[in-house]
Amino acid sequence: MSRFAGHKYTWVKPFTSVRHSWELRGPIGGIHFHASLSRNDEYEPSCGLEFHHCFDPSGGNQAPHHINCHVTGGQCWHDGTSLYASEHIWPIVRDYLRRGEHAEVFRLLEREYEKHFEDFAGYRS
Repeated sequence: MSRFAGHKYTWVKPFTSVRHSWELRGPIGGIHFHASLSRNDEYEPSCGLEFHHCFDPSGGNQAPHHINCHVTGGQCWHDGTSLYASEHIWPIVRDYLRRGEHAEVFRLLEREYEKHFEDFAGYRS
C-alpha cells in the first residue's frame, strides 16, 4: 500500500492562460506543483513547488499558515520555491504532460516529497 494519498490533478483556464496543478499527501505533509502557461509564447511558464507540513518545522515558533489546508486537509505550515520548480521540475513535467503521463508526474512529486521531508522522518502527525 502506498504511503501517499490524495493524488489530484486539476487544470483551469483563467483569461489567456492555462494552470495545471498536481498535489498529493504523505504521512506528515503534502506537496503541490503548479504551472501557469500563457498563450503568448513570449512568456515563460510561471511555476511553483510548495511543501505543506502538518507540523511547525520551526519547532513551535510559528502559527499555522492555513487552518484548513487544501492539500493536508487540516492546519499546515508551508514553504516553496519557484526557481527550482521552473528550472528543474517543469522541464520534466512538461514532457510528461505532453504525453499524458500524469502517473509519472505523481511519482516525481513523491520523490520530491521524500527528499524534502527526510529531515523530519522521526515526526509523527
